Amino acid sequence: MLSLIAVATAVTYTVVMRPGRSIYLLPDGNVMAYVNFAPMHFMNPDTSSFTADPEYQRFVNETGLHVDRDLDNIAISANADSLSGDVAIIVTGAFDQQRLSGYVQKQEGVQTETYGGKTIFSVSVPGRGQTARFSVLDSKMAAVTISSTADSMRAIIDKSAGSGSAPYLFQNYYSDVPFGSAAWAIVRVPDFAVPVSAPGRPSLNFLKNSTTIFSIRYTGSVHLRGEFIVENQADATNIFQAVNGLLAMGKLAGGPRQNDADVTAVMNSIEVKQNANHVVVSVVIPQDLIKKAAQKR
Repeated sequence: MLSLIAVATAVTYTVVMRPGRSIYLLPDGNVMAYVNFAPMHFMNPDTSSFTADPEYQRFVNETGLHVDRDLDNIAISANADSLSGDVAIIVTGAFDQQRLSGYVQKQEGVQTETYGGKTIFSVSVPGRGQTARFSVLDSKMAAVTISSTADSMRAIIDKSAGSGSAPYLFQNYYSDVPFGSAAWAIVRVPDFAVPVSAPGRPSLNFLKNSTTIFSIRYTGSVHLRGEFIVENQADATNIFQAVNGLLAMGKLAGGPRQNDADVTAVMNSIEVKQNANHVVVSVVIPQDLIKKAAQKR
């Protein structure tokens, strides 16, 4: 009996807790995000707003790929150090490799090259000095990069063949992502990204070299969570006080919405906690509110 429980626990951890293989193939960046679409397949979301689009229908007809039902997850990394920062995206799902590659190759201005046994399709991004690259890695994964060089795409292909290590942010911060999160993001704020404080303006120095982890879990209700990890306890206290100040201002500015029971329930669910150099902000959106919002659409 105990062995069965152990196996069940291991399977649950692998399927629910651990992200797909795609996250391990990403290059390093200061932003990383992951969305697991599998739970959404059981929620029957209304996708008519984009599935009825003629361009989307043409895409479906030529590739056989239904974005709303065939995607399993998407993993993203980026270097958000400038407006032209590199971006890498890996999509996992069920698709026809030949039809998808054929569709991409037919697009205007597309060029091809081969690396590591994979075909890379590329097209220049107007006005940005960058190139968008696309490659089908296997029968379930495809990669897209936007960068000035082919380094990111080649690194992904190398990792898909078994070389390289998981991204830095994943290795060091994924353990802080709540169990069963359907979507999460890890953002590292580099020192140079924090603006220099000016007279009369609050200093944001406490954000230097900080890391923020955002996550979404669905358990009937939607649980939103943000965790700020800074260099010391004093900086964490600054964030704790700033967040509480913003919440107080939000409640005062609520106006007529303060009498809305649903809004009150959400506001009352907000929690802000500090533990040493960590600050966690959480909020719960009740299932009834989600249903009401869906009915109004």
